[in-house]
Amino acid sequence: MRFPNTCLCGVLVFATSVAGFAQAKKAKTPARAAKPAHVIIAPGAVKWVVPPAGMITGTPSVEAGGPLQYAVLEGDPTKVGRPYTIELGCSDGYKVAPHWHPGDENLIVFRGTFALGAGDTYDPAALRDMGVGSYGFMLRRMHHFGSCKGETRMLVYGTGPFQINFLSPSGGAQKKPAAK
Repeated sequence: MRFPNTCLCGVLVFATSVAGFAQAKKAKTPARAAKPAHVIIAPGAVKWVVPPAGMITGTPSVEAGGPLQYAVLEGDPTKVGRPYTIELGCSDGYKVAPHWHPGDENLIVFRGTFALGAGDTYDPAALRDMGVGSYGFMLRRMHHFGSCKGETRMLVYGTGPFQINFLSPSGGAQKKPAAK
């Protein structure tokens, strides 16, 4: 059976106009900023920075014994509902005073030992050692504290905001200092 030329022409016009419409629609869609498909950060390329203002509230009830290192690996820990991955580092003997976070906290130790305890006051007897490869999870608002044994590095991830809210020495929430 032979198709009339007009029928064949109609099919060709239809097919090319559909393809042309699809191309035109694609061209009108604004290009989105390309997000990297993957992120690779070598250990020597970690950029340690000072935690942003407002990330830490209150006054620690115990002396830390040194600085806490902080680096953003992926995401934005200050944004509500946004995923983040950060690295924390501390030296031997560093103490983390009792505190809580507004979101769940996931923690993986990849260097040294992090000792973690739960409660409103710093109690060395309540600490449990987390060696290399250990995973810890703290529910949002759970009061906890810790200590570093040896040069320690931890990967912390979750959904923002990531905030450290220190408890008062009596175990309650502290008021934020008045703005100056």
